[in-house]
Amino acid sequence: MFRNLRINLYIDGIILIILGFLTLRYPVEAIMSAGFIIGVGLVASGINYLSGFYFFRLKRFIVLGLLDIITGSIMIVQPGITAFIIPFVLAIWLFITGITRTCASFWLGGAEIPGWWLMLINGIALILLAIFMFISPLHSAFSIMMILACVLIASGVLAILEGYFIDK
Repeated sequence: MFRNLRINLYIDGIILIILGFLTLRYPVEAIMSAGFIIGVGLVASGINYLSGFYFFRLKRFIVLGLLDIITGSIMIVQPGITAFIIPFVLAIWLFITGITRTCASFWLGGAEIPGWWLMLINGIALILLAIFMFISPLHSAFSIMMILACVLIASGVLAILEGYFIDK
């Protein structure tokens, strides 16, 4: 059962790491096309979460999947507006994703799954970043892209570690 969850977390982690490195490598282009680039990644991540629901019937995966697909679709269709409001859009997404990951970590901990605390750390980090983005929305888009890249990479690494420890 947990083999499929492990694969699901690996795929999610790889997607997030790729998005993070693309953002680091092309910061100016990322600022100009952040809505599109992140939107495509969110749609892919959402589809991955929905496949996770198919295997595990966890309603949290439906919430994450639909949230990612809806947010990603909006970002693809309206990249100009998204670039202007990206701190708020991403803060909302990060906050909800962080809360969902934190809740899921308690489920994994209750099921005595090793490594559940990694998902808890990931969720708390996402919540803290979301709060920071709400408090300081006027920071430059460049610094937000750098912060976002680091969070995507860290979140991807943690998701891969979650997958590694899920069935140990």
